[in-house]
Amino acid sequence: MFSRRRLLPVLFAAVFALLAFNGAFASNSPVTVVDPATPTMRLLVDSGNEQSILAHGNSKPVELKLVDLNDNPVVGGIVDLIVVNRPSAAKAFKLPATSIKSNPVGIIRLEPFSPTEAGSYRVMAQLRENPAVFTYVDFGVNEENWVMYLIFGLMGGLGMFLFGMNLGADGLQKIAGKKMKSILGTFTNNRYMGVITGILVTAVTQSSSATTVMLVGFVNASLMTISQTLSVIFGANIGTTITVQLIAFEISHFALLMIGAGFILKFSRNKTVLYAGDIIMGFGFIFYGMKIMSVSMSPLRSFPAFREMLLSFSNYPISAIIGSMLFTALIQSSGATIGLVVVFASQGLITLHASIPLILGAHTGTCITGWIAAIGGSAAAKKTALLNVLYNLIGTVIFLPFLYEYLSFSDFVVWCTAPFSSSPAREVANAHMISAILKMIVMFPFYDQIIKLTHLLIPEESSEESMRSVKTKYLSESLLKSPELALGNVAREILRMAGHVEFMMEKVPEMISYGREETIQEVSFREEKVDTAQYEITKYLSSLSEESLTEEQTSVMMRYMSIINELEGQADLIHKIIVPFARAKAREEIRFSEEGFRELLGMFDRSNENFKLIINAFATHSTEQAERVMKSERTFEVLIKRLRTAHMRRVFQHKVQSIETSTLHMDLLQCFKRLNMHSIEMSKAMIVDWYHKNQIPSEQGDAAIEAALQAANEEIKPPGSPVS
Repeated sequence: MFSRRRLLPVLFAAVFALLAFNGAFASNSPVTVVDPATPTMRLLVDSGNEQSILAHGNSKPVELKLVDLNDNPVVGGIVDLIVVNRPSAAKAFKLPATSIKSNPVGIIRLEPFSPTEAGSYRVMAQLRENPAVFTYVDFGVNEENWVMYLIFGLMGGLGMFLFGMNLGADGLQKIAGKKMKSILGTFTNNRYMGVITGILVTAVTQSSSATTVMLVGFVNASLMTISQTLSVIFGANIGTTITVQLIAFEISHFALLMIGAGFILKFSRNKTVLYAGDIIMGFGFIFYGMKIMSVSMSPLRSFPAFREMLLSFSNYPISAIIGSMLFTALIQSSGATIGLVVVFASQGLITLHASIPLILGAHTGTCITGWIAAIGGSAAAKKTALLNVLYNLIGTVIFLPFLYEYLSFSDFVVWCTAPFSSSPAREVANAHMISAILKMIVMFPFYDQIIKLTHLLIPEESSEESMRSVKTKYLSESLLKSPELALGNVAREILRMAGHVEFMMEKVPEMISYGREETIQEVSFREEKVDTAQYEITKYLSSLSEESLTEEQTSVMMRYMSIINELEGQADLIHKIIVPFARAKAREEIRFSEEGFRELLGMFDRSNENFKLIINAFATHSTEQAERVMKSERTFEVLIKRLRTAHMRRVFQHKVQSIETSTLHMDLLQCFKRLNMHSIEMSKAMIVDWYHKNQIPSEQGDAAIEAALQAANEEIKPPGSPVS
């Protein structure tokens, strides 16, 4: 009998011997050990993934496929279904089954289900015998009226975006309005300076379309030449990328703060602070509008068809360019179109490669705004609009070969911007900027050829047609958004209008002396031009009054309205009184007395001198000259009485010519007086706060009148015929 103490060593020895035998056997016959964390099969989603379902609606069946590593179907595999993500309000949501067995062809069918709460859902399908084999099924649930919310959100967000751009641009232009002229003064034959100026002006207007429209107006108003505008167009296409770069910065959570801060600043009495409030509020609306569009379009991520349509732009770039072009032409804002592309990219709906054709289409589509502005303008204005079209169209054609996978521009953009940012929104903004810069670099050497092509496509107007046209020259609807520039061009048109009146005034002595029909015809034609100018300027200023103007701009506008009415009154007097008299003189051989005719010419010369003086004062902004004309009012009142008295004395002396022409003589004196009164009214309009100033002291005024009368008497008194 062995004791327990002796039995234990024997048992341990037997165990170790057995282990050693098994180890030796194992070394000759290896055995595979299965790790439960190693996938031995694959679980694939065959159909029904990423569905978009309406709340309380039924889904489509989801089919999964269980295969081995050689893609052979696995029969009888049990798959557990677990809801791993659902909206917080959908706690009661359950699937029709929590586990399903694969059928003879390896298919696992998840029957339709009906979620009640909107949101994102995710279901994990996991093989029970090996948890390492799993996959996910995603689907989104939308409200029943989600399409309406999407449309409303898209339209409202786009409206906010465009309103913000206009509001911010208006504020920037009001602050920089007076500096705009000096900025535009940098337009020289230096093309590089033109590019820089285009970038600066577009940064102010926040829109290349607005810059192009301004250029059309400048060329139409003869402020710029065709050659100067192309370099500015180069810069404008680069300048518009600044707005998109701002949009790409994810600062939409500060949008409401910016709107509130801008609103508070608008209560300031300081005009600069008030306009700064417009700028800040404008940017707030831009970013908040983008946020609304982004949230509204988020359900589209659940629609594979929509996402595939956007991604197909990579394969059909020409169709994408045309579609983007039409959409941009409709909303007349390339910034808004590219802003939407940025939203698509941030939502994962579109790739960088698919977004580039949309960017190029937006560049070309925005040209429609400038072309609309050129309708009815001069040939030079139409050439400016055509330059913008040609530049963007040729640039788009140049990029076409680089929109395909084998030579992708998007890869170049990623390579350039990888060190700085890799977010989809920033990549789209960078693609926009890089494409604009490259387009300018490639086309700059062909600057002169583009100009020649424009001249070839649109011929110049004949000089005769230009001379006989009664249309205004400097008024441009495109400048209404820049009141300071618009008022400057109104002043130029007023001077042009005054030139027609000056021509009519210069012909008055000839008409009352000879009454030639060709002179009368030319004077009548000039009167038609004056009437047209008065009507067009009035209409233009009426349109300008609808814009947001400063107090100073409103005052200038009212001053211009007064001046054009006075000019039209002078032209009307010549046409209605002098012209009929000239024709009567030619028919009836009317003869004034030598003394009377000398007095008439002397009176007219003084009226004409005041007219030239006030027009020169308007052109040179000389208040001193305007005051000089204004102070002559009382002098003319006394002078006209003395000339009437001199004429009556000749009548009482029984001078036949004075008796026969008495009525005409008095009418002409009154006409010349009224011509001078129009000049005096213009001088009053030109002097700021005239009606709030005290009149000239009577003693000084009487002395000035007596001195002027003495000079007038010496001028109009016939030799040897004292008039008193």
